[in-house]
Amino acid sequence: MLKPTLSQRLYAGILVLLFSTHLSGQNDTSIVLHQVTVIDHEDPAKLMVKALRQNWRDLERTSPTNLKYYSRKYSSKNSSVEFEQVAHVFFDGLLTRQEIQAYKDYSKYVPDDGRSVRFDASFNLNPSFDFNGDQDAGVLEKYPEMSFDRAFFYPFTSKELPEASARAISGLFDWDGLSVYEFRWLKEYLFAGESFVELGFEPRPGKSGWSGTMIVNATQLRPISFKGTVGVFTLEQTYTKGHVFINESITIINAVDNSVFEWELEGVDLPIVPALKRAMQVGSLPVEQMRDISYWEEYRPEDEELDQWTRSQDSLIRYLNTDDYLDSMDAIYNAFHWYEPLVSGVGYRKRSQGTNLYLSPLIGQWNLLGIGGLRWRPTMVLGKRFENDNAINIYSNLNYGFKNHDMKGSIDVGYTYAPLHNGSVHLRVGDTYDQITQNVDLTGLLARSNFIQKTFVESYHKYEWFNGFYTRFGVEYSKRQSIEGLEFADWSNNLFGARNQPGFFETYTVAQLGAEILIRPFQRYYLKGRQKIVLSSRWPDFRLSLKQGIPYVFGSDVRYTKYEFQVEDMVRWGAPGESFYNVVSGGFMNDPSTVRFIEYKWFRGGDFLLFTNPLFTMQSLSETFASPEVYIQAFGIHHFDGFLLDRIPLVNRFGISSAVGFSALYLPTSNFSHLETYVGIERKVKLWQTPTRFGLYYLTSPSDANPGFRLKVGLDIRDTFKDRWNF
Repeated sequence: MLKPTLSQRLYAGILVLLFSTHLSGQNDTSIVLHQVTVIDHEDPAKLMVKALRQNWRDLERTSPTNLKYYSRKYSSKNSSVEFEQVAHVFFDGLLTRQEIQAYKDYSKYVPDDGRSVRFDASFNLNPSFDFNGDQDAGVLEKYPEMSFDRAFFYPFTSKELPEASARAISGLFDWDGLSVYEFRWLKEYLFAGESFVELGFEPRPGKSGWSGTMIVNATQLRPISFKGTVGVFTLEQTYTKGHVFINESITIINAVDNSVFEWELEGVDLPIVPALKRAMQVGSLPVEQMRDISYWEEYRPEDEELDQWTRSQDSLIRYLNTDDYLDSMDAIYNAFHWYEPLVSGVGYRKRSQGTNLYLSPLIGQWNLLGIGGLRWRPTMVLGKRFENDNAINIYSNLNYGFKNHDMKGSIDVGYTYAPLHNGSVHLRVGDTYDQITQNVDLTGLLARSNFIQKTFVESYHKYEWFNGFYTRFGVEYSKRQSIEGLEFADWSNNLFGARNQPGFFETYTVAQLGAEILIRPFQRYYLKGRQKIVLSSRWPDFRLSLKQGIPYVFGSDVRYTKYEFQVEDMVRWGAPGESFYNVVSGGFMNDPSTVRFIEYKWFRGGDFLLFTNPLFTMQSLSETFASPEVYIQAFGIHHFDGFLLDRIPLVNRFGISSAVGFSALYLPTSNFSHLETYVGIERKVKLWQTPTRFGLYYLTSPSDANPGFRLKVGLDIRDTFKDRWNF
């Protein structure tokens, strides 16, 4: 019940504003209210939130032409700063572009002798070439908060915050806000002729979201400040008072790593002109990171402990950037220790000259599952980066098998000559045991029937001609032969059974040209010096690949033309969730009957209980098979992210969400078709601070699927740099 007279007057005003046209532009502090009936049992906090939500649509759309801000991240435990920056941001509709005027990566200057033990392994079901696979993600991957788009947000709409929760956090003013949150009317007061209200909020039982308070200008229906907590994540924000609604300050506190992120608005609608001329360039990083102490003191909020730390670091940085210091640290790294050949590897570097060399440690040089059993595989990496960011990298390895006394190996040389265009040339030479395909179920992945001997020399050139248009042209000459004459370890015969028998085929020679084109419309990116770092695109990827055999050249006896076209994308729908899809079609031309089975298109059989990447694999094919025919494949999955199950009482207490998907395969020549559909329940959690999604999926079709292939368990880990799940 509303007892104070002020509450009744304010309550009546809220009702009027809900059902009447909001008048803006009035300069006086008085408002004339029509007479309304006040019903005591109605909740004023709920009515206030409804009014705020209605007005929020207009506030959210207001933005300046530009703004300038300062931000930094530091540890509250030892008052050490991780980074600080000053940046301009320009708004063009939904597009934002960020120009970092200055930044410091303080952690970069921690003394480092460079020693570490590293083991690498990879398994990729996506056969497509990654044009950006070797790019340096740069400082924005290390500190996502440096990106304006990642740090600047409002808690009033749904937001994915991987640092706080694996699930998207419902906003206070979302369509489902009143079903997720309980609001409380804490207090109210008048100031300068306007009414202000403090509201409390917390998730309803079984729900998850923000807990805290916010102060709103009830006269203007405009938030003034916010303080809320979700998990270990605390957010404090204040907002501007002028005609433009925007963050004036942001503080983000993480209780797990004791980190504090601060963001301060320095000005809006300033008389500055963007230096960026490219529409999809969302940011740039200056090559020169150093600034005088007086520059940073102009922006840094006063804090005695932090100021003392940053002043000492400013002095230290000047020394740590000198060639004398870098050479001294390289000398420590280059000094030989008896344990290096055994456990950490032997390395040499000269950072002032951009040179590095590394030889893998003895402990990491053994392949227990190699062809014929135990194999010795030492690896050496050599790199040289030049002042203009051009670079040359050499990767080489030997591969010796003790059972068959066979020496194999390869060397890969790559030269990046145009880093701004991702332009590089590569040369590979080798004699190796090569997998026929990785597109095979797990039990057959390492089986000897999946290997051939390949002696090859190949070269390719990749280049981004203009933003989002990539090409890769190459030539390959190779000899391919069966490994049936080799002896295999007894354990592999017992493990793989019949699959351990290598396929027999006559040795043949391949000379072929290859071309691959990737079109990523409206690709977003930022620049760091002469390096271009790709972010994402709101449009699908279009990919075309061609391989053309060249007969009669150095004994080559292939003449086929192999082609494949692919469209792939992720679509965010907002509250209803997000969708992923992938459509692929391809085949052979020019006498496909002469194509060897090694060159066929392989279709991966399903795995027992394991839900593999649904954008590239089928879940219920009874076995892996290959075909030279024309094929069409389509994959799709949609994650509802709680949009459906959160509406069901009791079920919504478990934090689970639902998913649906399908996979389809069609071979028109043989009239073979396969369609599978599935539904799933998923739960997102954080494991070791990494958003992880577990899923349990049930195949609704085909109805005759083997029981071990009908119920599947899946796992996906969020890519925090790309800000997306893999599927």
